[in-house]
Formats: sequence, C-alpha cells, structure tokens
Amino acid sequence: MSEENNIKVPGEISEYLWTRYLPETTYKVYALIAYLNKKRAILDAQIEIENNIPRVIQEKKDILNKLGFKYPENRQEDIDLLLKYNLIEMSKDEDGEDIYVHVYPIKRPQEVLNIDEEELKTLDNIKFEIKHEQALNMLFTLILNNNGKLTCSVDHITKTTKVKLTEVKEVMNYLLSEEGSIKVTGNKDIKKLKKTIKYI
Repeated sequence: MSEENNIKVPGEISEYLWTRYLPETTYKVYALIAYLNKKRAILDAQIEIENNIPRVIQEKKDILNKLGFKYPENRQEDIDLLLKYNLIEMSKDEDGEDIYVHVYPIKRPQEVLNIDEEELKTLDNIKFEIKHEQALNMLFTLILNNNGKLTCSVDHITKTTKVKLTEVKEVMNYLLSEEGSIKVTGNKDIKKLKKTIKYI
C-alpha cells in the first residue's frame, strides 16, 4: 500500500465528513481504486491496519450499525460499503473486465445515508470544531492554565489567545450550549459579551 501515499483522495471525502463513515480499510480501498481498479486486484489487496485502538474501532462499528450497515471484515465488504455509499460504481475496462471507478460528483452523506437529526447535529458540531480548532485549543489551554477557571475580562482572553472577540464569543457559546465543556457562574449572555466584561 505504499503507492497509496501518493494518491490524492478527493477533498470532498474530508470536507463532507465521509471519513466519519469510512473504516480504515474502506478508506484505503477507496484510495486504492484511484490507480488499481480491477476487481480481482482489489479483492487480493493486502491492506495494513494502522489504527488498532479498540475504542476507535468500536465507535466506527456503532456509527455503521446505527445506519444499518455491517462493519467490513474483508475487501469485498469494503467494496460493498463503498457501493452503498455511492462513492464508487462498477464498470468494464476495454477488455471487458470488471473494474471499480470513483463516482463524481461526490454527494454529501446526508444525501445518501439515512441520517437522523442527532447525527446531523453531530456533523454540524464536527464541522464547527474543525473550523474553530485553533480557537478551541487556545481557549482550553487558557482555562487549563488557570486551574479550570477564568475570572478575567474577555479582552484578556482575546489578547492572550490572539483570537478575535467575535470568534471567542462563538466558541464559548458552543462550549456552553452545544458541547457542554464549560459552565458559567454568571447570568450574562455570551453572544452579547463586551471586551471589558469578566465572564467565566
């Protein structure tokens, strides 16, 4: 699978969060199809598993199970899952051999899968955390460095973290109302915070 490192997987796979629904082997089969698409070659492919953390694997199994899919145990099941996701389709090469090809344009998971409101909310949260990753990390670091509490002004937070006020408010609101990592002792509306107000 060393060649896989040279294969550029379409950006939509990450952007649309398909990676949430792709076990490691399935993702690698998808990458493999970009340059080795004959059915027999894919079925015989030896794919190295790099992430054997039981918790991560179980989480992926739970996600697939909730959607009504079985966690793949071999290359055929990886292919079957990709077909169900409409990420690949079967075709024929010039010699009439069965091959698999990527489907374009790539659809979003919510266009293909039976995703409920809870899962849609999870996707929104993941997108938010990716977009605000740096701000989240800076804010958590500041909180941890202050023994889990902040009794400072928002202006101090923005200057210390180098995160703009609007993003600080957005991230703090998310951590409070959506993710639940922080608690507020005051009664101030995060969305209306001003730089001089002491908050957490």
